[in-house]
Amino acid sequence: MIGYLALARDTFDINYALDKKNKFEKFINILDIKYTQFNELITNDEAGKRAINYFKKQNCTKFIIAQTTFTDAKFITSFAKIFKKPLHLISFKEPRTGKRLRLNSLCGVNLAMHSLIKLKYNPEFSIFVNDKLFEIENINKFIKNKKNLKNNKLKKITNIKKENNLIFSKKKNLGLIGKRPEGFFTCDYDNNEIVKKLNYNLKKIKLETLFNISKKINSKDIAITKNQIKKDLKSVSKLNSSELNKSISIFHGLEKIKNENQIDAFAIKCWPEMFTQFGCASCGPMAMMNEKGVSSACEADVLGSISCDILNKINNKPSLLVDIVDCDPKTDTLVFWHCGLAPISMAKKNTASATVHSNRRKALLHNFSFKPGKITIFRVSKSENKLKFIVLRGEVLNKKNSFSGTSGVVRFEKNTYQKLVRLFSSGTEHHLAFTYGDIYSDIKKLSAQLEIPIYTA
Repeated sequence: MIGYLALARDTFDINYALDKKNKFEKFINILDIKYTQFNELITNDEAGKRAINYFKKQNCTKFIIAQTTFTDAKFITSFAKIFKKPLHLISFKEPRTGKRLRLNSLCGVNLAMHSLIKLKYNPEFSIFVNDKLFEIENINKFIKNKKNLKNNKLKKITNIKKENNLIFSKKKNLGLIGKRPEGFFTCDYDNNEIVKKLNYNLKKIKLETLFNISKKINSKDIAITKNQIKKDLKSVSKLNSSELNKSISIFHGLEKIKNENQIDAFAIKCWPEMFTQFGCASCGPMAMMNEKGVSSACEADVLGSISCDILNKINNKPSLLVDIVDCDPKTDTLVFWHCGLAPISMAKKNTASATVHSNRRKALLHNFSFKPGKITIFRVSKSENKLKFIVLRGEVLNKKNSFSGTSGVVRFEKNTYQKLVRLFSSGTEHHLAFTYGDIYSDIKKLSAQLEIPIYTA
């Protein structure tokens, strides 16, 4: 007996999520399987408890979990610990219309895979494309207890000689503002490794400290910055003036903290408090810090911030932390996206505008398509509980903005879809950093200097 359940978060498009859930159920009904399902879309802790109680009364030998929207990994890891059965996760595509990212399902699967693999589970996943499963044999093997014999793990690059020509010798300071959101296990870190292995001092700062500093920013400084923003971005005048001013004050607050504490990079808890307590989005301010070469990673992702800072210092160009939010196996492309914190120098010509957060509807965010060009993708990773560098080469294609915020259609050097499978199946975190240009060889040197192994897909 297979158990079936579906997850969602109500800050996304629940009606669209229900539509995807219903279409997948029609599909699963034509498969030759015996299953039992929890009918409710699980969007909160109470529904999660009801689902767990329901399946405790069933005799399920494995589970199919539909990740209809992005969710954190709190429920799915709890579920795995309770039932200790094989799991197959389903992701759903959505049209690249340039409008709201309605589901963000693939990123949810990414986060869940990392968290489950870290707990030494071995989940599988499939992508539901045009009301069909891509590579349907994957779920058929899962159903029939047949092992997938493909090697879907990252490949370790060996024989890296010890490097004596130091790239980084000076100890750097990372400002951690707030704590990671609940269930975001991808943003965990080992403080001892941060200090001794990666050569960063961690300076912890309360969100309230940033808020209090930002409230005291001079109105003249806010006005000067606002005028500059109007030169760089279209549609600024359409934004709520109070929200925009608050957002700009966060930028100046970050600058003040940086200067007073000699901060090289930030990892910031960007939600929900920034919206609910301060009344604005931090994406725009973080984008402006990224443009200045001060890496600002969202969701308090310490290793993500270090990943960006390493790229900045090697390449002397801005970098960005992104989610993988969509994959099209047929065109062999994927989409890098984040809410709106990309530095403006990454914008495709004449596309940069100002907007509000797609879910929270508050200013300020950048809104544009990434400019085309060769890129290096990088992550200081703790996947599978091992510190490593993950490096890939790729290219941003000349495409329109896929979703509201900042995004780009990306193709890896070869076999993009297969490389994505390897990334997910190896528990890679849901944040990757990238910068323009090919700096693979420099990362190899840093790997040798720090004695941290490199993996690639």
